Amino acid sequence: MNSQAKSKTPKGRISDLPMYQDVIAADVRPGPAVFRECSEVEIDCDTVPRARYTDKNFFDLEVKRLWPRVWQLACREEQIPDVGDCVVYESPGASLLIVRTTATDIKAYYNTCLHRGMKLCAADTSLRQIRCPYHGFTWNLDGSIAKIPTRWDFPAIKDSEFSLPEARVERWGGFVFINRDPNAPPLKSYLANLPDHFKDWPREDVYLAINLRKVINANWKACIEGFIEAFHVAELHSQALPFGGDSSTQYDVWPGNENISRFLEPSGIQSDEYPGKLSEQQVYAAMMRTTTGSDAFPELPAGMKARTALAEMSRKVMSQLDGRDYSGLSDTEALDPAQYSIFPNIVIFRSLGFPYVYRFVPVRDDPHSTMFDFMIFRPKSTDGSANPDTRQINLGPDDTYGNSGAFPPWLGQIYDQDTVGLANLQEGLRAGGTDVVNLSHYQEIRIRLLHQTLSRYINQPD
Repeated sequence: MNSQAKSKTPKGRISDLPMYQDVIAADVRPGPAVFRECSEVEIDCDTVPRARYTDKNFFDLEVKRLWPRVWQLACREEQIPDVGDCVVYESPGASLLIVRTTATDIKAYYNTCLHRGMKLCAADTSLRQIRCPYHGFTWNLDGSIAKIPTRWDFPAIKDSEFSLPEARVERWGGFVFINRDPNAPPLKSYLANLPDHFKDWPREDVYLAINLRKVINANWKACIEGFIEAFHVAELHSQALPFGGDSSTQYDVWPGNENISRFLEPSGIQSDEYPGKLSEQQVYAAMMRTTTGSDAFPELPAGMKARTALAEMSRKVMSQLDGRDYSGLSDTEALDPAQYSIFPNIVIFRSLGFPYVYRFVPVRDDPHSTMFDFMIFRPKSTDGSANPDTRQINLGPDDTYGNSGAFPPWLGQIYDQDTVGLANLQEGLRAGGTDVVNLSHYQEIRIRLLHQTLSRYINQPD
């Protein structure tokens, strides 16, 4: 383990290319302290059983032993701004109704009628009372019973004992989390070092502008694993080889912290897998050509690095887009995809050009499909005016990210490659041939951590 280090070379790495710490130390505007921290931890998990991705029995164990015990991101506060607003969150094994009950309070009710089990709400809505659409049993927003039809016919029911059952609700950074386990640790301890790492990058200051939702034909673990390592970039996204920085990526796992991990991937750095040595101009040209689709870009001034020019461009573009002044931001914050994962299924970025959060929720009763929520954020207004409502984009099986209108074409292509790649990965996992899959020592350390933590939950008694 190497923590709070100025330079980092993971054990066993053989490469002439710099690691992330060396890259940002040479930046014109070096990164803040949170990015100069690094931590390498040994995790004994060389292989993972294929059955974890394909077997319905293992899937059912997750539904029984994992999902009821972990903190899950249910929604954003701005999705339920007014009293009575509610969001339906389909937690694996339970449907939950997230309701703003007062101006300051949010509750999570199990989305089922206490009479005959009817789903109380089928979709996000706004209501004054929670009314069952089957027989009209009605509850107040605080969960207390308001009406029992033909009250005389239910002599065994006591009003004081007929409130809607609740899950726990806690909040951080404008995110609303739920936990179905009354004995689980509080969210603050679950998030460990994450709030400190976002202290100067407050998520309360942004709102959910766009949410893209698409079913990915792969197990939820395969999905999140595909986004928490850069190892796949060279093959699946080969257009990024000249500038993607995949082989220079830093992976952080902290001792005693099973829920949070991250990677820091420097852009404007060529990959180990690219044949030959590129000049700074060639790196710059490749990234400009890929992201703009044009050959009309200037030559770099003598002695300027590609990263320096690209970071400055990001600061200018995002300042115009957001109406903010990002001129003082460090090069790495302006340019690089820095992302953290929250066990088991959340990815959150701390990057100017990547204002994203990912959520991967297994589709009910199906180990081979996952609902992927791709959340795009924008800064809240500073004049007190209301922010626009979240734009919901539901992508069907034949719809692509490239045609969604939410991305520039080059970025949509990346996510379309991921979608196809993950579906093919799941098919390969189902093909058999061996009982296990093999994980790399460093580049897939976050996947090792995920499975180590998963095993702890799975091995707990019911």
